[in-house]
Amino acid sequence: MLLAVDIGNSSINIGFFDEADLLKTLKIPTHPKRQDHVYKNKIHDFLSKNHRETTPRGAIISSVVPDLTEKLCNAVRALGSRHPIVVSAALPTGLTYGVEKPEEIGSDRIANMVAASELFGSPVLVVDFGTATTITALKDREFLGGAILPGIGLMSNCLKKGTAKLPQVDLVSGDGQIPLHAMGKNTTMCILSGIIYGTAGAVERLIYEMELGESCRFKVVITGGNSFIMRGVLSRECSLDPDLTLKGLRFIHERNI
Repeated sequence: MLLAVDIGNSSINIGFFDEADLLKTLKIPTHPKRQDHVYKNKIHDFLSKNHRETTPRGAIISSVVPDLTEKLCNAVRALGSRHPIVVSAALPTGLTYGVEKPEEIGSDRIANMVAASELFGSPVLVVDFGTATTITALKDREFLGGAILPGIGLMSNCLKKGTAKLPQVDLVSGDGQIPLHAMGKNTTMCILSGIIYGTAGAVERLIYEMELGESCRFKVVITGGNSFIMRGVLSRECSLDPDLTLKGLRFIHERNI
């Protein structure tokens, strides 16, 4: 069994693979940060509960939270796995990089593009609706670059913190329903409209400009924790794969063993 660990700013997502099959996933909140043994016990207990072997044959980690990287490495080693592979642009992935500083690329974006290339072909563009919304383009296995903007949850939090009267809006449940129309009729719906339709408009304009600049039409794949919300308001045809990052980690692991 392979453990694929995606350490993000909001959650740690762990995929358990048997060969190419993603068997189960475990999500752990990124905050509060915990001691190494706590992560080890959470993974071990999850595997035991689901009647899976508790000693993985290998592990691979993508992390955008540097002070958690070693903690998860230690946790995986404590389960009996050899030292996990840690993803970076220096690792053989099958991609080339047409950007100025490849070492600054988030490892989750690298994993996304490896998976998108393998599963959807080229040219392809991935929109990851996470803590940040990232747009990343690939053509002929070259990582072209992309764009980064605040995620929809971050926008909501910033509006609350930066204003005196605007409320915190729940984007997922309760008052966080997706507005049927862009014209909000109360404060909550106005905020939701601005955040959700505004993000959709920004993403689609960025895709348009990238296609204009590259003289091609990209296949579009969306992923990330907020992709289920955004799928309903995007007018651009797209494919949804919530486990894209984990699948990319599996592909990268195969190329580095």
